[in-house]
Amino acid sequence: YSDPTLQMVSAPRLTSDDVLFVLSWSGRTSYLIANMEIAKKAGARILSISPGGSVVASLADENINLNAYRASAQALIVPTGRAPMYVL
Repeated sequence: YSDPTLQMVSAPRLTSDDVLFVLSWSGRTSYLIANMEIAKKAGARILSISPGGSVVASLADENINLNAYRASAQALIVPTGRAPMYVL
């Protein structure tokens, strides 16, 4: 689910038989990190595609590095949350 609330409700119901697949453009989205922590406590294994060295990558059991995100102090047109996932 892409809805953070549905993720929060679903995450505690995962078990050691489940694998959570996480896609993160920045690797630092707070609600996603919180939901990953819940899923991990529930026993789920986590596979992520996110920037190497990010919080998301460190929480995952396995991470595929996607180092396309670049932080910027300049005001840029920020893509919606779904646009980076379409690129993947």
